[in-house]
Amino acid sequence: MVPPDYLRKLGAKPGDALLIPEEDLRPFAAGARVLRRPPKKEKVRGIVVRVRRREDLARDIGWYRRVMEEDGFLWIVIPKKVAREALGRDVTFEDVLDAALRTDLVDNKTLTFSETEYGIRLVVRARLRGRDRRATSTST
Repeated sequence: MVPPDYLRKLGAKPGDALLIPEEDLRPFAAGARVLRRPPKKEKVRGIVVRVRRREDLARDIGWYRRVMEEDGFLWIVIPKKVAREALGRDVTFEDVLDAALRTDLVDNKTLTFSETEYGIRLVVRARLRGRDRRATSTST
């Protein structure tokens, strides 16, 4: 059972557009506007996704970063250390950090999703948010 305040813990509010491709992760976003696929002409407030293989991390983080709003978030759900082998996934916290820190993203929170999985929230570095808007407003 998902605690009732989980949406807030994710960093979202009721009605926010969240991309959550995997059905079993969708209950964590109760109250949000949950999408299975990214919208064609808009970005989403947040994303909750599993990356199953270490070698896919950089590609997937880059792709999801382009889909999320500048002040949004990306949750990467990975197995807890004791469950990696049982779940058949080799992605670690260090792998996520290594891939994220090569982009404009930084980790700022972790959250338990189940007995076997937890998530790492990635956000755009605060000093980089709004950079395009500031450049536009100072040049006019």
